[in-house]
Formats: sequence, structure tokens, C-alpha cells
Amino acid sequence: MMFWAHLSAFALIILGVGIVYLIVQAIRHSTKKNSLIVISVGALLFFGSLAGFFYAAPMYGGINIERSDYNTIKRATKDGKALSKLSKHSSDKQVYDGEKAGKNLCKIIKSIPETYDNHIPRSMAIDGLPASTSTNDLNLYDSQYIESLVRMSANVLSKKATPKDEGSKGQSKVYEQIMTDSGYSN
Repeated sequence: MMFWAHLSAFALIILGVGIVYLIVQAIRHSTKKNSLIVISVGALLFFGSLAGFFYAAPMYGGINIERSDYNTIKRATKDGKALSKLSKHSSDKQVYDGEKAGKNLCKIIKSIPETYDNHIPRSMAIDGLPASTSTNDLNLYDSQYIESLVRMSANVLSKKATPKDEGSKGQSKVYEQIMTDSGYSN
């Protein structure tokens, strides 16, 4: 992220030099071709740095998060959406997708380091997701229990992904966005 900040500052310096050079050329009544080239290079660098900022720090739920956390959340919400479709009336494809999603979401949660704050929801999600989604009897699917496991997973993910300076409000926004994207209403 610091690279993009440095590039942006460098681009603004080049842009400023180009504008000063253009003013000097206008006062001298000489050709303005070189100054326009410098200005255009500065503008291109500046817009390139803005694009880099948006790629390096995507917004999720109105909060800037790291790219790796963004990709992890996107994978988890895809799995959460598949789990939200599990019920007693699910088709065979939904059951298969839900079983696979339960295992994938469990792997994602396992990859998050255990801390004092996330110990209980993390361990419950790791223990409950594969067991609750790998049954062949549709009558045993408890959609409320699966939803609570997805909510615990979202809680663990939002705590990890939210930068410390955003605080609990930022974490709440990320959590709500994860649940909305997973297909559960808040």
C-alpha cells in the first residue's frame, strides 16, 4: 500500500512541475509541447496510482480491508450462500453444494489463527460445520443451527478482516455485509 502512496506523491510532484513549466512557457510565448507531455505523464501516473489504491485496498461494507482478506471473505460468502439454501426441501445438487461449502468454510475458519476473542465461535464453527452439513437424511438438516454456524464464522472473519483502527463499528459493518452477501438477513 505504501508503494501506491509514494507513486501518488511522485505523480502530483510531476503534475505540479508540468503546470509550472506550462506557465513559464506561456509567459515566454514558446512551444508548450514539452510541458503538456509532462502534465499528461503526471496525470497518467496519478490516475494509475488511484487505480492501484482501489485494487490494493478494496472496500467491503464501507471499510477498507486488505486484498487477501477480501478474497477470503468472498470465498466464505460464496460458501455461506450455498449453506443458506440447505433445508429439508433441498435438491440433491443443493445438498452436494452445501456439504462441499461446509467443508470449505471450515477450512477457511481453520486458517484464521485462534485468539482469545475468537476461540469459542471459531471452535464451534470448526466442529459444527462438517458434522451438520454431511448428513444424507434431509430431515436432519437444522437450518437455524447452520445459520448460527455461518453467523459464528462471519463473526470470526469480520474480526480478522477489519483493521484495528476501525473498531467495533467497522467490524459490525463488515459482519453485516458478510451476512447479507451470504443470503441471510440481519
